[in-house]
Amino acid sequence: MKSRAANKVGTLSTLLIMSTAYIAVFSSVQGFKAMLPLIQQDFGISSAQAGLYSTFFFASGVLLAIFTGRIVDTIGPRKGLIGGVLVIASLMLMHTVAPLFSVLLGLALLSGVGFSVVTPSINKGIIEMVDPSKRAVSNGIVHAGGGIGGILGSSLLPLIGEHYGWRTALLFSASLAFVMALLLTKLFHPASSPEPSEKTTFKEDLVVMIKNPLIWLMSLVGIAIGLSLGNMTIHYTLFLTGDLGFRPSLAGVTLSIFMVGGILGNPTFGYINDRFLNSNRRIGLYGLSLMVTLMFLVMAFVVLPGDFSTPFIMVLSFVFGLFTFAGMGMMFTTLGDIVGAKYMGTGTGIMLVFTRLSMVVGPPLIGYIADVTGDYQMSFIVIGLSVLLLMTLFYIGTFKYRHLLKRDAS
Repeated sequence: MKSRAANKVGTLSTLLIMSTAYIAVFSSVQGFKAMLPLIQQDFGISSAQAGLYSTFFFASGVLLAIFTGRIVDTIGPRKGLIGGVLVIASLMLMHTVAPLFSVLLGLALLSGVGFSVVTPSINKGIIEMVDPSKRAVSNGIVHAGGGIGGILGSSLLPLIGEHYGWRTALLFSASLAFVMALLLTKLFHPASSPEPSEKTTFKEDLVVMIKNPLIWLMSLVGIAIGLSLGNMTIHYTLFLTGDLGFRPSLAGVTLSIFMVGGILGNPTFGYINDRFLNSNRRIGLYGLSLMVTLMFLVMAFVVLPGDFSTPFIMVLSFVFGLFTFAGMGMMFTTLGDIVGAKYMGTGTGIMLVFTRLSMVVGPPLIGYIADVTGDYQMSFIVIGLSVLLLMTLFYIGTFKYRHLLKRDAS
């Protein structure tokens, strides 16, 4: 009994240590996005141009994700996490001296490489040490670190930026990332995974992935999550300041409340899926997508035409984050069940290609729609209906594989 309890404590502490990588990454990335109203004013750019930052950040993920995933399969999660966080920290420092917005776009392209290493490292670490029946809640715990980092970045950076400038604010996030890299170096020492009995080449692993029909069906999930989560994190503060008249600092606080929802939503829905839905990933993913679609339509048809108080918008933001972030953890949990530990890095890389492709295309398109129509109503409708369509296709397409996407009841 004691050994089992000690093992649970050890696993939990390791998961919390791993989450510091996401804290570092998301405090920088989401903090920068939360300061877009200030950067927009500084450089005199439109909403569509501001959305290009997300496009460039995730473009490198589209181009390199499969290769960085393979690298993680080779070097292991520890080196991947430390290296990825150090890349982000160094490039955030370079953001502070960028003279032009075009330079920021170039730095965003490089920053995406660091993120492309961190995510497969986390996913591989979880699948190597956590039983399948507990992976959803474990993924939720680690991915909650992204929400914590998002809160730190989106609430503190705009506040610092309003008083001292956005460049000074980025020094804070860069310093935090360096501290987290140091913590990972000192504290994260996962047990070495056994060497595979049969060595395979990158080409052979890629062929295995491509021939798996579930990978292609999961790509629909990746695109849907990229559209919803990617657009909300890049455009939400612009929507709050432009359409609802929030101050930049208040918009950042509201975005941080959206992140709080994500912190609670990831482990909560992971636990519900593992405990009450028999680890049925298919039902879990589709149910979350229906709630995300509903929230986008509420924003479009209820919030924008109405005149609601700030506390109401904050409560709504919390609920929105509760469902939107949970899909990311559930997606990678499902992927781990499909591909196993050996292929998790490469599998994550393939999944990130689709997720980040929608993050590359989506934000400038959604920003353009908002610029043309004068507000974000039509943008929210497009996102919501796109998520519903993609996830319905996933749900229908996985019907004959449904037995593979849940735990055996016996």
